[in-house]
Amino acid sequence: MVLGTDWLKDAVFYQVYPTGFFDANGDGVGDLRGIIEKLDYIKSLGVDGIWVNPFYLSEFRDGGYDIVDYYKVDPRFGDEADLSALFSAAESAGLKVILDLVVGHTSDKCAWFLESKKAAKNKYSEYYIWSENVFDDSAGLRMINGVSERDGNYAVNFFAMQPALNFGFAEIRRPWQRLWTDPVFDKIHAEVIGIMKYYLEKGAAGFRIDMASSLIKYDDGTLNAKLWTKLLGAVRREYPRAVFISEWAQPEIAVGEAGFDLDFLIHIRGEAYNSLFRAEAENRAYGLGDAPSYFRRNSVSGLDIFFDGFLGALNGLNDKGYISVPSGNHDLKRIGTDRTQDELKTIFAFLMTIPSVPFIYNGDEIGMKHIAGLSKDGGFNRTGSRTPMQFTAGENAGFSQAPAEKLYLPVDISASHNVAAQEKDENSLLTCVKALIKTKKAHGALSADAGIRILSGYYDVPFLYERTDGKERIIIAINAKGGKADCAFPYKGALLDGLNESLDENHLNFNGFGYAIFRLGQDDESV
Repeated sequence: MVLGTDWLKDAVFYQVYPTGFFDANGDGVGDLRGIIEKLDYIKSLGVDGIWVNPFYLSEFRDGGYDIVDYYKVDPRFGDEADLSALFSAAESAGLKVILDLVVGHTSDKCAWFLESKKAAKNKYSEYYIWSENVFDDSAGLRMINGVSERDGNYAVNFFAMQPALNFGFAEIRRPWQRLWTDPVFDKIHAEVIGIMKYYLEKGAAGFRIDMASSLIKYDDGTLNAKLWTKLLGAVRREYPRAVFISEWAQPEIAVGEAGFDLDFLIHIRGEAYNSLFRAEAENRAYGLGDAPSYFRRNSVSGLDIFFDGFLGALNGLNDKGYISVPSGNHDLKRIGTDRTQDELKTIFAFLMTIPSVPFIYNGDEIGMKHIAGLSKDGGFNRTGSRTPMQFTAGENAGFSQAPAEKLYLPVDISASHNVAAQEKDENSLLTCVKALIKTKKAHGALSADAGIRILSGYYDVPFLYERTDGKERIIIAINAKGGKADCAFPYKGALLDGLNESLDENHLNFNGFGYAIFRLGQDDESV
C-alpha cells in the first residue's frame, strides 16, 4: 500500500447519499449543511470517514452523475462555503471526507461538451468521442447522432445525456479513433488531475472514482490501469496521503496494477458479491442465474462462489492495498429488504470480520427497506434505495421540516427503523453495528491486511473462519440460515461479541441466525 494510507486497514466508512440524508434548510432536499448537522451521529457509529455522493452542479438526470461543472456546488446542496464548512467540521470530528468523482463522462450541458459539439474545431473538439460523420457505424460503442451542428455521432458511457470523455482507444478500429498514447489526450489528463488537486487543497481526503475502468475504450483493463497509474501518480507527488478508491470490481487490476488504494468487490462484475446478499434480483439482472443468496433464510447456497472470487482478488493485491465488501450503495436494492434484524446483525458480523474495509450505506445500519415503484432523477429501480434517512419516528422521520409533499422522495416511516428508537434499544441493529465496529477496530487480527483461514466447509452451518495478524487469533462462527445449528468447537478463548449462541462442552450452539467472535487464548494449540 502507499505510504500514508495504511490507516485504511483498520478503517470503516459511511456512505452518504446527500439528497436523502438530512435537510438542514427545510426545502425537502438533503444538503451539505445537513451532513454537517449529523456528523455527531456519524461519528457515534465509530467510523473513520464518509464517502459523499456527487454534489457538483448537475442537471440531475442521473442522480448527480451527469456533471455540468466540476468546480461548482449544485444549489440544491448549498454552495462552496458549505462545502468548506463540511471539510472543516469533519476534520474537527476526526472524520475524513471522500468525494465521488465522475471522469468517464459529463453532462451534455457541460461547457466542454457544448463547445465540443460545435462544427468549428476548437479546444474541446477532442474532449469527447466523435465519429467522422453521422452515417458512421457505432464501432461497438453506444452512440447518439443527429443532435448537434457537428457532423458526427458521440459516444456515451451510460444514458444519452452522458457523453463519454475521450481518453483514447486500446486499438484503432475506425479512422476517427486515436490510440490512448496520443499526446492530444494530455489536455483531458490535465483536467482530471486539476479537479482532484482542487478538492484535495480544499480539504478532501481523497476520491471514489466512478466507473474507473471505463476511460480507454476496447481495453481489458490493462491500459486503463496504466493511465490511472499516470493520473494518480501526478496527484500523489503533491498529496501523498490522498486516498483513491475505485469502482472497478477487479481489485487485482485496480489495486494490484492501477495504483488505487482500495477497490469495491460489488455487483457489476462477477457473481461473488451478488452471491452473498442479492443473488435473487441482481444475478438475474446481470444474466448470472437464479441461485439464492447465501445470507437468506433456509438458503441452500454456500460460500464457495464468494470466497472463490474474494480470495482470488485478495491474492492479486500484491500487498498494495485493500478490498471493500460494502453493505450496499445507492445503486443496489437495500440489504434490509425482506430480512429480520437478526439476519442483518449476522450479515454485519460477517462484513466486519472478513479482510475488508467496510462501507456502510446510510440507513443500512438501521435496516431501512427498499421502496418499490419509485423513479426520480434517472434512478429508475435504484430510486427505492435513495429515500430519506429515518432519524426519528416523528414528522418526515426527522429528515426535513418541509411539508411531506415537498420532500425529495417519500419517507418509509417505521417506528422500529429509525435512529432515535434504535439508539435506546440495547438489542437493536444499530446498537449491534456499533458494537461490531468497536470490536473490529480493537483487534489487529480483524484488520483488512490480517490473514484469513477457512475452518469449515463452505456449505457447513455454522460456517467458521480464523483471522490472525501474528499477534492474536480470532475465530468467527456464522449461522446465516436460521434454525438451530451446532458444531464441534474445541477452542479456548473469550467471547468478544455474539448473537443467539451458546458454548456447551466443546460444542458451539446457535438458536437461529447468529454469530460468535472468539479471541483464542495464548496457550490454545487446537488450531
